[in-house]
Amino acid sequence: MPNMPVRNNGLERDLEIIEAVAAASPIPQRNGDLAIATKREKSQISRAISRLLDNGLLLRQGAGVIVGPRLYAIARYTFEAQLVTAARGEMHGLVHKLGETVHLTVLQGLEVVTIHSESPAHGFRALSWMGVTAPSYMTSSGRVLLSGLDNDQIERIYPAKKKIESAPPLCLTKTGEELIRVIEKIRHDGYSTVIEEFEPGLVGASVPVRDFNGSIVAAINVAAPKARFEPHLIPAAKEMKKAADRITQSLIASN
Repeated sequence: MPNMPVRNNGLERDLEIIEAVAAASPIPQRNGDLAIATKREKSQISRAISRLLDNGLLLRQGAGVIVGPRLYAIARYTFEAQLVTAARGEMHGLVHKLGETVHLTVLQGLEVVTIHSESPAHGFRALSWMGVTAPSYMTSSGRVLLSGLDNDQIERIYPAKKKIESAPPLCLTKTGEELIRVIEKIRHDGYSTVIEEFEPGLVGASVPVRDFNGSIVAAINVAAPKARFEPHLIPAAKEMKKAADRITQSLIASN
């Protein structure tokens, strides 16, 4: 482990411990390990770790500590802010081209959640989906995000032969097996579309946004009334794919 710079104030000393724990991840760090890494007394480390555990910045694992859930949450908020910054301009351009509200979504457990929307300021198009969650298995954006997992991971969430009890009548993915079949097509096509599966009268299309490692970290989505938008779904998906690729390049450049 590299030597850590000496820091004087309380916040910097706590950050020094967090950095040492993160650098050793996923191996839990004991008080003695952190005392050596930070060149401090074990009693000082013990008091600092108690504070960090109380605040969720570290988590006890066995006889040591690992990075805590609050720190992961902060990292997620930071990355989502970076996503929005990278995507906002491209989404605005898509609104101009498609004439519909465009959403940026991420996976949150088994749900897909909208973290940013760009909308024309009139009619149905102004409907806000910010913060709204929806089941991943039956939405175009959720399926795009699930396509970043391997099939074994998907089957652990949605067993192949088990019926998904909450699936509505028009949903094409009522079992894990059906979901994987649809996701295989998404991986091949590079986009996902749904017609009235999530909500009667509503259609949608989504494409993946990838990070610098090639992992799917978000989806760009458009949803609109079937009567108006169904003929435009595939052209819209292809237009969104070009925009998503540019967002990915922006994320790569920023890292």
